[in-house]
Amino acid sequence: MRARGAADERRYQFPGGVLVSLRASQRDILRHFDGEYHSLITEADGPPHIEVFAGREISGDLCAAWDVPPHSGRHKTIRWKVALDGFDSTTTKVAYEGAGAMAVSFLQTFYLEPLLRLKFLQVDHALVHGASLIKGDRCVLFPGGSRVGKTTLTLLHAISGNRIQGDNYVIVTSGGEALAFPRRLRIYSDISSTNPRAYERLPARERLRLRMAGLIKSLSFGFANMPRRLRIDEFAPGCLLPRAKIESVYALAPSNGETLSEPQPLTMALLLDRIQEQSRLEAERLAPIIAPYLAAQPESWLHRADSSERHILTRALSGLPAFHLEVPRVSDPEPLVRQIARVAGLEAGDTRRAVST
Repeated sequence: MRARGAADERRYQFPGGVLVSLRASQRDILRHFDGEYHSLITEADGPPHIEVFAGREISGDLCAAWDVPPHSGRHKTIRWKVALDGFDSTTTKVAYEGAGAMAVSFLQTFYLEPLLRLKFLQVDHALVHGASLIKGDRCVLFPGGSRVGKTTLTLLHAISGNRIQGDNYVIVTSGGEALAFPRRLRIYSDISSTNPRAYERLPARERLRLRMAGLIKSLSFGFANMPRRLRIDEFAPGCLLPRAKIESVYALAPSNGETLSEPQPLTMALLLDRIQEQSRLEAERLAPIIAPYLAAQPESWLHRADSSERHILTRALSGLPAFHLEVPRVSDPEPLVRQIARVAGLEAGDTRRAVST
């Protein structure tokens, strides 16, 4: 893959024009983000919305005057250091020090993607944690956190010959459209039992890697449970649709019950509460380290971020049917997600028809 400019730089242009610059001296960091955002690599000029310096040692002097000076983080045995600057500037900077695949993943999950959520607000878009599946010439939005079946639902929809926009994030415009957020699926070693049809679609080498990951998980008593990161095209080539008008919303929530709940209508206020609660969970590593900056900067636009997001989503989703579904945790999720698909009306009609992009 050819880098833009210097050998250690990549630029990624997200829908809505949000531009991210990544500078990294280590090839594994570049490979990770090229794999995640491969379709977004660009040579676009101009100041980026987010500029990331990754993998280099962060000294106290280098970032001491930044909005967030060097801050250490830890998860299990993984350690990292992060500093941030320019929250109220055109370009927000991130310096990140951390070694290994998991540390690079944390840069993406804990810092870059929550910052992307903020930058999307500045172009009148909202980044929603959820899946988006195509129904006819429109889409059904499924906001929800982890372990509610979003990936299984997305995979089954795709391998059944239907189109999708993603399983984890979707960009919602104020005009009521959903834009695909290009990011690899997180596939765990138990896919052979939880989604055997999708598992059989994978190349032999990927099935072998997943079996090895399952063995490592077992030998580590569940401590090491790293997913394989796979593009949806590896399961169903050509199924990704860049944009579609939103038809309806089904907010998914985990349940301790044994069966899928009946769909309950959601008011706009409750729907937005659910979406924003999940966004706050996604930013739980970022929020505490920027709190001192917010306290010292009462005029910062970050104080208005939640209300801005709420305004965008209100315009986007107003008038659409919205429902709440409680999803139990089951050992065999395929029948359950098929039930979710039926409830949402996804099994009717040919969703492969041409859609304007």
